[in-house]
Amino acid sequence: MALRQALATRIVDAGERLRVRSALNPALWLAAIITPPALWVATRLLEGAPIWLIVLIFLPVTIASLGFLFLLFFDRDKLQSEDYQLRKQSLDLIQQKGDPFPISPASIEAIANPERPRLSGRIEGSD
Repeated sequence: MALRQALATRIVDAGERLRVRSALNPALWLAAIITPPALWVATRLLEGAPIWLIVLIFLPVTIASLGFLFLLFFDRDKLQSEDYQLRKQSLDLIQQKGDPFPISPASIEAIANPERPRLSGRIEGSD
C-alpha cells in the first residue's frame, strides 16, 4: 500500500510541476486520468471487458491523437505553450508596419527572453 501511495504522490507532484499549456492539454489530461484506471479494471474482470469499457479505454486516446493531428496540420501555433503564443503575438504587434510609437530595444529583449532577470537601478536592501 505504501508503494501505491508513494507512486500516486509522485504522479500528483509531476502534474503540479507541468507548466506547458497548449490547446491539447485538456485531451491529454482526459486520457491520463481515464485510461489507466479503465485498463486496470479491464484486466481484473474475469468474464472479459464489456464493449463500453473498451470504448472508454480508447476514446480519450483517440480524441487526443485526432486533436494533435488536426492542430498539426491546421494550426501549429496552438501546439506551442501559452507563454510562447503571448510572446509571438507581442513581437508580431511590434513588427507591424507604420507603428506610430517607437519601441525600445530593451522591451523587445524582455519580450523575447522573459526568463532573463531585469536590471534595475535600485540595489536590494538600500531603501
